[in-house]
Amino acid sequence: MPDGLIVVLLIIAGVAVYTIGKVVENMRKSERQWEEADKSKIRTWDDDDD
Repeated sequence: MPDGLIVVLLIIAGVAVYTIGKVVENMRKSERQWEEADKSKIRTWDDDDD
């Protein structure tokens, strides 16, 4: 394989790992925020499109 291809593949792999890491971090942050939310103010949704 050409040397340039290996560099490009490493960059793509790095971006993929970074993106997956950010998604997991944001999912954990969202879960923490949901646990800390005041659930007494949450109302049930009544769908009127029957």
